[in-house]
Amino acid sequence: MGELRRVVVLSDSHFGHEGAMLAREETVCSLFRELDGLGMVDALVLLGDVWDLWRTGLPEASRAGEPFFRALGKWADGRHVFLVPGNHDYHLASYGEERRQRRHLGWEETPARRPQAGEHPQAPLAGVSGWMRSDRVRIGNLTLHSFYPLLSLEVAGKAVSLMHGHHLDFFTRSFWWAKTAWLAHWVLGRSQGIALSDVDRLNRPFFELLTSTARVPELLAWEYGFYRLLRFCTRLLRFQSGKGASPRRFTSVGENAAEARELFGNMLPGYLPDLFVFGHTHRAGLERIWVGPRAVFLANCGCWLEGDGGNVPATYLVIDEAVRLRRLGDWEVAVEP
Repeated sequence: MGELRRVVVLSDSHFGHEGAMLAREETVCSLFRELDGLGMVDALVLLGDVWDLWRTGLPEASRAGEPFFRALGKWADGRHVFLVPGNHDYHLASYGEERRQRRHLGWEETPARRPQAGEHPQAPLAGVSGWMRSDRVRIGNLTLHSFYPLLSLEVAGKAVSLMHGHHLDFFTRSFWWAKTAWLAHWVLGRSQGIALSDVDRLNRPFFELLTSTARVPELLAWEYGFYRLLRFCTRLLRFQSGKGASPRRFTSVGENAAEARELFGNMLPGYLPDLFVFGHTHRAGLERIWVGPRAVFLANCGCWLEGDGGNVPATYLVIDEAVRLRRLGDWEVAVEP
């Protein structure tokens, strides 16, 4: 059985967006040179919003990501690559769920495929599991093991939970009526035992609407114009929750601490990892919080999108004996959870 000793995590590449840094050959080359310098890496996790299907169609987003996935396919030789979809590429998770339903009904069969000559078969890993839905995505000679909405790994003896982070929006209490999960708040007050899958079902109409209108320029311009106005108003009026958490998109790890506590208390009761990794807010950071008597380390791996709200892009995480937040070609911050 294999064991994960070092894992790299990056999020929010947003292929299809004009500011996607990893759509550029020079940035891709710099990243993989830096990853080669880390020494042995067992796995890489793409933590959601890889393809910006709210901005453009999948063919256009896929073409934008070709330099990155070509390089990843070469670098990942014998390594495991995991995908956890986010809200901007949620359609990949919902489509995968529909395909599994069809296969279950006997409408579609996908035969098992043996490794071809020259390929490196991958041994099963200890401590790797997914919640609710899992699938495989094949891009060229690269296989992405897709888990949604949460991936659990055992890395260097630590229990690590990874999710894109848009489920944390569900727990933002202030200005909630203007957010995508407004209906979920109403349901939460009238239901018991609500799960992450229920939140997804409530958000699916909104997520799929933005995906289906992404290739209609007039609708896309209106949607993002409204979103920018909404963000401006929340910043101008300084909306805050009673717990100090911010409803703004670009929140720090500390500002998401209250939401993380509620996530583990209400939707994942009895399950506390040593390290919880997410993206979504585009703002990298590290923070230790307490969930009851237990310490949980939070890490946001940031984004790869330029010109986006003043955030510092081109950041990623390395998880081994420590948790290291790195910026490409620049700095590193390392802590021990």
